[in-house]
Amino acid sequence: MVSGVSSRNGLDSRLVGGLRSMLFHLPLTVDRVAGWHLQRWLTRLIGVDWIVLETIGRRSGRPHTVVVDVVGSDAAGRIFYVQPADGRRAAWVHNVVARPNIWVRVDGRRVPARVRDATGAEGAAVVLRFLRAHPWYGRVVVWFVGYVRDIGRPDDTLLRDLVSTPVFAIEIDERSSSVASSLPSPRRGQR
Repeated sequence: MVSGVSSRNGLDSRLVGGLRSMLFHLPLTVDRVAGWHLQRWLTRLIGVDWIVLETIGRRSGRPHTVVVDVVGSDAAGRIFYVQPADGRRAAWVHNVVARPNIWVRVDGRRVPARVRDATGAEGAAVVLRFLRAHPWYGRVVVWFVGYVRDIGRPDDTLLRDLVSTPVFAIEIDERSSSVASSLPSPRRGQR
């Protein structure tokens, strides 16, 4: 280990940071380069869905795109739950707190949506179901993100720890003209 560089589970922190950055940027790279069809194939391969959020910068007013894991959804496919990897420090979180009306791309469609904070009992239940349904992927995410120590504990214990984990609900509203009208129109060439 290099002097002054901390180690996590015996690995150099720079290696972990680089690997984390690469893995978290992979979905956005796939979305930008290959589009929806490859993204669909990859989500089937790893068993976890992604959703593309198109936010508006809280200071710049410019559009920003981020791809995040879907940790849960309702049966009708109108609400998607996401968990920010960088917690409340994530730029997209600051953007949606300031401007909760956004565009999302899901299943090859681009639709207006509204974001709300689902942190607490609602979000904890969603994340627990996700971790139990995707134990391998859940272990990788927990290792990188560090919201909880270990997902192998009993549900009631894990649920208590997950209550403070940031979770956001993306509520699709294709019919709402109020959401759509508060969003900037797509730029030329933007999907």
